[in-house]
Amino acid sequence: MRNIALLIEYDGTAYGGWQVQKNSSSIQAVIEKTLSELLQEKIKIVGAGRTDAGVHAHGQVANFHTSSDWDVRKLVYAANGNLPVDIALRKAADVPDSFHSRFDAVARKYVYKVITRKAPIARNFSAFFPYELSVEKMNEAAAALIGERSFKSFTKYADEQRHFVCDVTKAEWTRLSDRHLQGDGHLHLRFEIEANRFLHGMVRALVGTLIDVGRGKIAVGDFQEILNSEKRSLASMSAPALGLFLEEVKYEFDLWE
Repeated sequence: MRNIALLIEYDGTAYGGWQVQKNSSSIQAVIEKTLSELLQEKIKIVGAGRTDAGVHAHGQVANFHTSSDWDVRKLVYAANGNLPVDIALRKAADVPDSFHSRFDAVARKYVYKVITRKAPIARNFSAFFPYELSVEKMNEAAAALIGERSFKSFTKYADEQRHFVCDVTKAEWTRLSDRHLQGDGHLHLRFEIEANRFLHGMVRALVGTLIDVGRGKIAVGDFQEILNSEKRSLASMSAPALGLFLEEVKYEFDLWE
């Protein structure tokens, strides 16, 4: 049996999330169906991150076992010819039999995009917040996220978590330079956060709260107190799913060499 890793990109707008579920279509189910038909065997894939409904990915990683002898380049080409337009395999590679896309990951990077003007073309990939925002205050607050600490204040699914400690190595807001989406006082922003693990709903809850810092509804010092409180009720509402991307999953070795 071979173990094959996949690098996957998708627009999550039309799906109920990554994971197979009963009442809505999922990215995992669509890819499994396509691969099963191509390889003429039952294929089960395991993803590195279980993105929610409406969340996108540039760099989701998954793996599956197969008895097929298909060349991985041929597999990518054939699969992309059969997958819907909103899902694509970017790469595939043979990996050690013990490799597990989720448990072997050492870091994950998420990106969240925000726009402050109504923008029909960007509406599925950037969350619209019609406010004046202080990027400087948002970055000052985000600096408090760096390090190993509890993020219980930013997950509403506390009963599903074994523990709440994550080690965040990057959390930063930057201005994007798209001339169609910036100017006249409007901003197009990118929030990038990287950690060894993330809690369910953590990034969207962080973004929603940091937006309120940028609006002036929450002081930078109060953001630190919310983080320390471990009370979800003190943080803001979660930002919409449509602005969130699973950007990259990192491992101790290069999967695609």
